[in-house]
Amino acid sequence: QHRHIYRQEIHMTRIAQKAGNYYVSAEPKLVFVIRIRDTNGVSPRVYKVMQLLHLRQILNGTFVKLNKASINMLGIAEPCVAWGYPNLKCVQLLL
Repeated sequence: QHRHIYRQEIHMTRIAQKAGNYYVSAEPKLVFVIRIRDTNGVSPRVYKVMQLLHLRQILNGTFVKLNKASINMLGIAEPCVAWGYPNLKCVQLLL
């Protein structure tokens, strides 16, 4: 299924290029968040966001749906977390 979606994105991009247009793919709707720092000395707000994201220990990770609220939470917890868009290879390595 992932290959089909990936190939469809490439196909749509090529069709748009042939017509002289641009194809903008949809933004990813899922991110992987991992805790990389301890919460000693951080504000209670950052600590609460870490709890809401279920990141209670260092090197814990979780998948988060992207919406306005989660983007705001990632901005608050930015000093203590790293996040990015997962692909099939990374997910297989995590499991």
